[in-house]
Amino acid sequence: MSAAGSDPSGGRVLRYPAPVYPGISDSVRVRAGELLFVSGVVGLEDDGTAPASFERAVALAYAGLRRALAAAGASPEDIVRVGVYIAGLDEQKLAVWRSVRDRIMGGDDLPASTLLGVSWLVGGAAIEIDAVAAV
Repeated sequence: MSAAGSDPSGGRVLRYPAPVYPGISDSVRVRAGELLFVSGVVGLEDDGTAPASFERAVALAYAGLRRALAAAGASPEDIVRVGVYIAGLDEQKLAVWRSVRDRIMGGDDLPASTLLGVSWLVGGAAIEIDAVAAV
């Protein structure tokens, strides 16, 4: 897939590749519905390693989400639905996640969302975020 996206359906669906995991679409734009589906973005460093701090992992995940949105011409304000998955979720991680999310995404007018605690994420990531944006 090219950086500008792959268009196997003749214009209706555009897939934007993920930079860390080849073969996975970072986001998929469906022109008929004008929705952008962003695959799970994990909070990993550029070399694919998990950062030592959970706060850094959250910041990396949200930076990846912003990058995936921008690749399709969208912004965080376009997000209508988000899913957040946190490995080993507890009250401390919840507080850190909320603080970093609010700092990066703004604490007002947030999209519909689901937060789930999970036992493990790909690459040893501590957080993964997927989203749907109206573009």
